[in-house]
Amino acid sequence: MMMMVSLIAAVAVGVLHAPAAAAHGGPYELEVQNDGAGGVQVVAHYVEDGHRVEAIMDPVVTAVSADGIERGPVRLISSAEGRGRWISEEPFLDTGDWTVTVTTTTPQEVSTTVEFTVEATEPAPAPESAAPEESPSAEPDASDDAADGDEASGMSTWLIVAIVAVAAAVVAGVLVWRRRQS
Repeated sequence: MMMMVSLIAAVAVGVLHAPAAAAHGGPYELEVQNDGAGGVQVVAHYVEDGHRVEAIMDPVVTAVSADGIERGPVRLISSAEGRGRWISEEPFLDTGDWTVTVTTTTPQEVSTTVEFTVEATEPAPAPESAAPEESPSAEPDASDDAADGDEASGMSTWLIVAIVAVAAAVVAGVLVWRRRQS
């Protein structure tokens, strides 16, 4: 009887955990964007479900301007702005039109080439007074909300697994108690 309860609990855990584990993996695409200041930012999404790739990646950027100037390779770093976002540490592209290629070899080999224009940026105006400015309220990034939703989904899966495990332990305890009573 104890083996049967253990088998049911193991199957329940496997069934509940399998969809969450199977949701990610497989091929992914790189979304390459101009950061507006001469740098590059990259977000990777799984092709099948559109979720962000949060695995360790090794994105490297090379770029060629319309004038034939070559830049790179530049290794991107993980951004503090959200999981699965990679950025250049410093601006490395001058004003003008650029063909930018980002390549990763981990977790899979993927390469994406895009074209964009780096606009000239105006220097920030000098403050007129020494009074501190109020900072505008930061609005949440919709892509960060999606990542938080993925995290919540993973947490709910683990909660269900824990509930099933506790229920199986209670059932097993009751069965052992009843067997000893008879």
